[in-house]
Amino acid sequence: MTPLLSVLLPVFNGRKYLEAAVQSILAQTFTDFEFIIIDDGSTDGTLELLQRFRRDHRVVLVSRENRGLVETLNEGIRMARGQWIARMDADDIALPHRFATQLQWIETTDADICGSWAQFFGTRDRRVLRHPQSDQAIKMGLMFGTMFAHPTVLIKTTLARQLMYDGRWEKCEDYDLWERAARLNCRMANVPEVLLMYRQHPHQISSRDFLRQQQFTQCIRHRYGEFVFDSLGLRRELVEEVLKIREMAMPVIDMKMVDSAFTALLQSSQGEARAVILDHMTRLYYRVAAQSPGICTRWHRLNARFGSTSAVDVRVKLWLLRLLRVRPGGGWFERTKALFLGAGRG
Repeated sequence: MTPLLSVLLPVFNGRKYLEAAVQSILAQTFTDFEFIIIDDGSTDGTLELLQRFRRDHRVVLVSRENRGLVETLNEGIRMARGQWIARMDADDIALPHRFATQLQWIETTDADICGSWAQFFGTRDRRVLRHPQSDQAIKMGLMFGTMFAHPTVLIKTTLARQLMYDGRWEKCEDYDLWERAARLNCRMANVPEVLLMYRQHPHQISSRDFLRQQQFTQCIRHRYGEFVFDSLGLRRELVEEVLKIREMAMPVIDMKMVDSAFTALLQSSQGEARAVILDHMTRLYYRVAAQSPGICTRWHRLNARFGSTSAVDVRVKLWLLRLLRVRPGGGWFERTKALFLGAGRG
């Protein structure tokens, strides 16, 4: 019989953490799924480990030569028989009620793509990735970065086949896919609950090729930012000025244009979406504080108009960054960012 859900797990030389990841899927309270595991040419005994799970009739095991992550994901999408595809990584752990909770949330929100919160583990960093839950908030947030933890996502199979992952955006293939889905006005949601433990370790994909990943991320931000500003009838040069703040060698920024851009975005949003924009605005103003006289006044003016709290602490932080001339890219800024925003954010 055709399952409701196809779980897709690609793995390349992932034996060390793989057993726990697989067991966490097989132990789900929701059981109507097939489990597609594709061994992408591993050489570390991954296949031998996976053979043990073939006794479970839900497991569909494929092993072949190495083709890379994007091709492996697309192969799994083509194989899927379920109405929904659930992503899973070979080093993470899904909580037992993950699928049941997400499918119920999809019924409530009518989402085409649904993720959840995730909690880091494996190092001292135990932060929770609290991505926004509503469609508008996610779509506004996509101007600044991905709004999904990739291995938490469920996506309609028909939509996944329509979009597919694009190998030209390797290392950012998920962000590229969410951005293209947003431009098609697909409905998006995140369950506001931790449903996945997201392992941190030095060999995971997101820790490599950092510079290339940052360059691709910036390109996708530009592409989507232009789409959003066009849809709001705003000048493209406004979003260009905002995104310059994220460049590694940050040029001189026209803060009047940045203020205008955020004013327009905040005026066009409400509720959680507005809170997401304010949050990213604050992070960007931290980055530009060292070279921007009057940064405290600028931030306070916008927050007083659109925010929900006075946030005196933010003004103090902006003042300190300005006073000490703490610029992005240096050790001082990274330490200050960890203190202000939490390690790894911003």
